[in-house]
Amino acid sequence: MAFQFQCPQCANVLQAEEFQAGQQSYCPLCGAVFLIPAPYVAPPSPPSPNLPYGGAAFPTGPAPSFPAMGPAPSAATPGFPTVGPAPSPPAPGFPAVGPGAANQVPLPPPPTPTFELREPELLHIPCPQCKKMLETPVEMLDQDVLCPHCQAQFQLRRRDSVEFKRKKEQEAQIREFKAGKTWLNLAIVVVVLVVLFLGALIVWDVFGKA
Repeated sequence: MAFQFQCPQCANVLQAEEFQAGQQSYCPLCGAVFLIPAPYVAPPSPPSPNLPYGGAAFPTGPAPSFPAMGPAPSAATPGFPTVGPAPSPPAPGFPAVGPGAANQVPLPPPPTPTFELREPELLHIPCPQCKKMLETPVEMLDQDVLCPHCQAQFQLRRRDSVEFKRKKEQEAQIREFKAGKTWLNLAIVVVVLVVLFLGALIVWDVFGKA
C-alpha cells in the first residue's frame, strides 16, 4: 500500500510503497539522498478511565430476583405414548451425516492461499550530461528529475532506457530473420520449379524422339 512522507532536506511530499521502506532513494526536487522511512501507524486510542470496556456503562447493584419456574406439565393423552415429530429422511444422493451415521464423507481441507511478491520494474536510464546509469521505477517516467551525480535536470523517458533500446534491437533482429527465411523459402521454390522444368524438357526430348 502506498504512503506519503516528506523529504528530510526540502520537505517535499513524496510517495512510496510499504515494501520500499528502508531502501535508498533521492528527492527528485532537491536531489538529496536518504532512506525511505517506515509508514506511520497511529497508536490505538486509550479507553476512558471512568468507564470500563472502552466506555460502555453497565448497571451496578444486586441482580433482581425472579420466581423459580419449573418444567411445563406434559399434556399427553392418558393411555397413549407421547409421540414426537418424525425424523426427516436425508436428501437423495447425499449420505446421512450426524452421530451414528454409517457413511460419513470427510470434507476436503480448504485451499491454502498463495501470495506472489512481485519486484517493482526498474529501468536503467543514462544521464544525458554525465552518462551515469540511473535506476528508475516505472512510476517515475515522464517526470523531470535531477541527476544525483552532476545535478543536471532532465526528463525520464522510456525510449532512453537500456531495456527499451535492447527490445528494439531484438525486434529488428527478429524482422531480419523472418525476412531472410522468406527469401530462402522463395529461392527453394524457384529451384524446385527450375528442376521440374528441366526434368520435363528431358522427358519430352527422350519420348519425343521415340
